[in-house]
Amino acid sequence: MLEHDSFTTLMRERASSHGDRVALVFCHDPADESGDEPLTYADLDLLARRVAVMLRAHAEPGDRVLLLHEPGTGFAKGFLGALYAGMIAVPSPAPDGYRRQRERLAAIARDAGVTAVLTDARALGSIREWAAEAGLDDLACLAVDEELPPADGWSPPAGGGRTPAFLQYTSGSTGDPKGVVVDHGNLLANVEVFNHITGATPDDRFGGWLPMYHDFGLIGQLLIPLANGTTTVLMSPIAFVKRPHAWLRMIDRHGINVSPAPNFAYELCVQRITDAQVAGLDLSRWSHALNGSEPIRAGTLRAFAERFAPYGLRPGALSPGYGLAEATLAVSCTPKGNVALVTPVDAERLAKGEFAPSSEGEVRNVPSSGHAEPGIDIVDPQSRVALPEGQVGEIWLRGPHVARGYWQRPETNKKIFDVETAGGEGGYLRTGDLGVIHEGELYVTGRIKELLIVRGRNLYPQDLEEEARTAHPALARGVGAVFTVPAPEEEVVVVHECRIRDLGETSPSELAEEIRVTLGREFGVSVAGVVLVRPSEVRRTTSGKIQRGLTRDLFISGELAVVHEELTSAVRGRYRIGV
Repeated sequence: MLEHDSFTTLMRERASSHGDRVALVFCHDPADESGDEPLTYADLDLLARRVAVMLRAHAEPGDRVLLLHEPGTGFAKGFLGALYAGMIAVPSPAPDGYRRQRERLAAIARDAGVTAVLTDARALGSIREWAAEAGLDDLACLAVDEELPPADGWSPPAGGGRTPAFLQYTSGSTGDPKGVVVDHGNLLANVEVFNHITGATPDDRFGGWLPMYHDFGLIGQLLIPLANGTTTVLMSPIAFVKRPHAWLRMIDRHGINVSPAPNFAYELCVQRITDAQVAGLDLSRWSHALNGSEPIRAGTLRAFAERFAPYGLRPGALSPGYGLAEATLAVSCTPKGNVALVTPVDAERLAKGEFAPSSEGEVRNVPSSGHAEPGIDIVDPQSRVALPEGQVGEIWLRGPHVARGYWQRPETNKKIFDVETAGGEGGYLRTGDLGVIHEGELYVTGRIKELLIVRGRNLYPQDLEEEARTAHPALARGVGAVFTVPAPEEEVVVVHECRIRDLGETSPSELAEEIRVTLGREFGVSVAGVVLVRPSEVRRTTSGKIQRGLTRDLFISGELAVVHEELTSAVRGRYRIGV
């Protein structure tokens, strides 16, 4: 890939060398192939050139273009059209009916300084309405599926590897979104990284349901297969959430080898798919069930493998990995055919920063995220001293796939991108993630900002959340968020989704007590607050990551849709008086 100076020239080469090959298929109904919408490499190239000509009539090379597409082929046309125009794509979810999401989208548009919006014809009205509401009336709102100008007016854009390709906005606060600047060189380098760490080849077919505005979907499910010259098969995220078995049916019907998803998707399949829904299913060709984008649970890997082994799922198909937008996407991954490593470690010593394998006492099962490739190092976040194997610290990265920084955030970039160790080794990205290298493997153990420090003890919120779900069957289908609040000491609060009708004979008060007892027994932690909320009330990112900070803010401000709440007098007195 690195012999090309941009992703645009790579796509032009793909269209020239095998234009008749199917590049993209969108499944409007994963169970019915008659509704499939295929596009060849020649089709995509032609449409991208025509979209680029349209864009150049409204914006200049280097301008930012907001992509607001519903599931379908429109996103691929718009994204490549922006690149073919020499502009910078800004993928984002289309505006919905929620005030916070619409405000966040407006903040992204202002931060990026977008001059145009690409969308689908049926959404033009709602997009223009949102733009007017946000005071962005001057935006050119254009549809990629209406009549487009001819492609003969197109000319290749100037620029090369250092030219920004797109801005990937991370899950920052509503008022202060941060856009990672990914240039063409970063993108091409990450394709190389992905293929190396996973063992993926041009013969592998890709596919899945991930949203295109998130880096896992955009790169792992669309751009990497296009770069490899293979076929990717897509379906709607909404269709997956409604019918998880449709994802597996699509994998079978299209012979998909590589399909990525966050941990919660694998849990959803285990919890909701019935035997009748997967009768006759064949998953034997699925060689890369990539698991990433959020904390990976060893129990999920085991449960999914056991549940779908009778349908041909290989033991080595499940591939836990690690990545982040600031490194374009892929960093490490369990390669094709290797059974994912899960190491039981002493939980108490892990809380002290030591990774000590143990099979006795209180242990935490930590999945490996693959081999620690050159450019992955563990560093003490305070002293910046590089740490040896077995010591937990911050994961630092360097390499050509690491992005240049956040859009127009020079001061922040100095602290996060291109930083040095105490020994003078430079060019590193500080990920903010905690991890360790053990026997050459990278293990991700948590996140610095989300690490709970309670009375001198380090606690990982994902551990407490996973254990809380075991307190009662009614909690198994929902998600929870654990965080601390000062009252005045740091106190642990658990917010968990729950349907009252699932409680049976258990009262909400009894359920809250069961959560307290479970976490006290397993972690020796005193829980100062248990808040039961309606389904979907615990905030998550577009990729399914639990937004503990935002959920905490909503708890403090009293904005959660509470079903039942049990708080100590200290917490109630501080956060509920006058709310």
